[in-house]
This record gives sequence, structure tokens and C-alpha cells, in this order.
Amino acid sequence: MSAPSQPKRDRLRSSVDKPDTKRARIAKEDATLRKRAPVRPPTLPTDIYVTQSSSYKGQLTRAKKLLVEDGHPFVMVHAMGAAIERAIGLAMGISASCSGQVRCQTETATVDLVDDLIPVDTEQDLGTHGRQNSAVHIRIELLEPMPGTRREFEHQASLQMARRRR
Repeated sequence: MSAPSQPKRDRLRSSVDKPDTKRARIAKEDATLRKRAPVRPPTLPTDIYVTQSSSYKGQLTRAKKLLVEDGHPFVMVHAMGAAIERAIGLAMGISASCSGQVRCQTETATVDLVDDLIPVDTEQDLGTHGRQNSAVHIRIELLEPMPGTRREFEHQASLQMARRRR
């Protein structure tokens, strides 16, 4: 008597069958890793780049000055990695300090970064190592001019000119 045959099942891929997608770690004995600054477009006066070491109070003051005193219609807050939480907090702080008279539009992205591999052995060639990091870009627009500001004065003057033309 023969043993009952097992039913054929679709073969599931195990972790052994999957290709290795993780990057190889760099041994500290072989090379040191130097992180390059991320590539970014030319900075505009309305761009605020948030880092882990940047001053929250200074950036909040700068954003309020740009929106309220200088009359810019919007500011852009940019952050990467661990600074994303600080950027979101800054956007909320700007909204609170402007009495909720702002609209925030958030965009997330993944940024490709390049690091330099500097070998310990001076006879070896320099190399590069690519990685990715999360980023956030928050556009903060002033909905209506704040009372007592130059922008509010110009807004009122334009409304009066429109009334006179009628």
C-alpha cells in the first residue's frame, strides 16, 4: 500500500527565496561615512528650513515678520527626518500666533541623499553610498491681512479704490 500523496499547494515564497534588498552595512574598520548636505533649489526669502538645532523662537518670529510686517502672501517651511516634528510644531505655532488666520498646505516627499565613503586604507578609492530620507514642505498662507499692518492698510486702500470706480 502506498502512502497517500499530499495535495499540491501553491508554493509560498519564504524569506530564503526573496532577494536581499537591504543595503550592506559599512564596517567602521573599512571606511568612515561622511554625510553630504542635501541638494536643494535656491533659497527664497520666504523659505524657512527647520533643523534639530534651529531656534524655534527665532523661526517663529521670522515667519510672523514675513507674513505680517513684510506683507508676503505665504511662507514655506521645509524639514527632513527628525526635524519634521519640529516643522509641524512651528506651523501650528504660526497659526496660533496669527489667530488662526492662516491656511496650511502640507506636502510630504522622499529625498535621495548621497554620503561619501572615505576608506581607512589610503590606497583604496573613495566611494559613495545612497540613502533616502523623509521630508515635509508646509505652505502657510495668510487668509486675510492682520489688523494694523501695512498689508491690511493696502488691502483697505484697494477696496476704497474699487468703491470709487463704481
